[in-house]
Amino acid sequence: MKIRFSIFLVSIWALFLTTGGGLAQIELQGNNYLEYSLDRKTDEKYFEDWTDVYLKHQNWRIGLRYEFHLPPQPYSQDTIGQGVSQRFVEYHTKNLAVTIGNYYSLFGRGLVLRSFDSRTLRWDTNIDGVKFKYHSKYVDIQALGGRPRDRRGRRFEPLQGTELKLKPHPAFHFGGSYITTKLNSKGKVNWGALFGSMNLNWGSFYAERAFKDYPEQFPKGSALYMMGNLFVGLLGALVEYRDYDHFDLTEGLTYNNPPSVIREHQYTLLNRHQRVQDANDEEGYLVELTYTLGDMGVLTLNHNRTENHDNLLLYREYYGQLELDPTDDWNLVGGSGEQKDLEARYLNFLGSVKCNVSDYNSIKFIYEHQHAKIRLTDRQFYNLAFALSFAHSPIFTISILGERTTDQVSDKKFWVGGQLDVNFLENFDLTIFGGTRRKGKICAGGVCIVRPEFEGVEFTLINRF
Repeated sequence: MKIRFSIFLVSIWALFLTTGGGLAQIELQGNNYLEYSLDRKTDEKYFEDWTDVYLKHQNWRIGLRYEFHLPPQPYSQDTIGQGVSQRFVEYHTKNLAVTIGNYYSLFGRGLVLRSFDSRTLRWDTNIDGVKFKYHSKYVDIQALGGRPRDRRGRRFEPLQGTELKLKPHPAFHFGGSYITTKLNSKGKVNWGALFGSMNLNWGSFYAERAFKDYPEQFPKGSALYMMGNLFVGLLGALVEYRDYDHFDLTEGLTYNNPPSVIREHQYTLLNRHQRVQDANDEEGYLVELTYTLGDMGVLTLNHNRTENHDNLLLYREYYGQLELDPTDDWNLVGGSGEQKDLEARYLNFLGSVKCNVSDYNSIKFIYEHQHAKIRLTDRQFYNLAFALSFAHSPIFTISILGERTTDQVSDKKFWVGGQLDVNFLENFDLTIFGGTRRKGKICAGGVCIVRPEFEGVEFTLINRF
């Protein structure tokens, strides 16, 4: 780390020299994300902070991230400590970008490679090495090499990868990608994909086929993802299909993150019971229809289904939602659906009402109701969640958040808290939460974490400069 940080300092000095010693020519940017919480139930305090600083001058960009985890949240895999966790130097022109240091990357739709950062999920799988990107009218090239990071900050064996995309016509693109690395338990492993896309005025289509080549004593892997998006007047249709077989590229760290092919919900109870992706053994589809009701709103109908390769149903969902804007001051949302997995069946109903009472003030109420039936024991119960908020845009929003359950095995039946969101000095966003919060799963893109029950005070401060 000392050698790498020295290289970073040398890069800053080189950037300073290229400006002719003129600091005024260097643009400083950055952001800071701070989270502090005091859990009175467990008598634990948590403090985490990420500070990113960027220096830009003409075609050069230099970045550094300093992190604190003293200690991290219980659902995070980061270890206690602090220090420089990322640094990079980037040179870019109209068609070329070269990065040395830490970076994130995506090949295709993520079947082969997706390294990304999510503070909500406490997920960071950056790569430390070199990345080269070139794009022109007819070809895009991406080549990279480096040591990927797992969620605990450990670096693994180097990987090398490349992606080539050919664009003979603006509407038709095709290409392929390839990754090679060494896994401790399996030795050298190679995987790659072929993909193609078509973009027309009335729709778009994408297909990607991926393969994994393990040593002979381990099973081969394959993955297929297809997507079609059609537009006919006021009607839109989205169709997705995926078939993943032994394609969860994970050994200590997760290299890829294929499309989940489910509807991702933003509502609390619906999101909590979304499917966790298993790219080793799942096959399924999604069909979603949207109909625009002129200026009045949008009707959405969704169905998605996931099975394993033995035709066992793993997850099924039916969902419908109607969003209406009867006037400029009112927004109404109503939704209903069923989620079913191996453990339970959930019937969901939700409603949301927002009213603009003046140019800057609005009131919003969200209500979610869920009936759960546990398949093994035939246990049945209700969950409900609500949020009532008053917003004075763009300065602050104050909310009351609550949940209730009739689940017999739950020691606690009611959770309630208050939250204040404040924007001040233009670049500062402060969130203060106080009260109790129910244990629950949070999902995004098929990746989920379980956030434990909380009783106390929580502060989040985001600053951009």
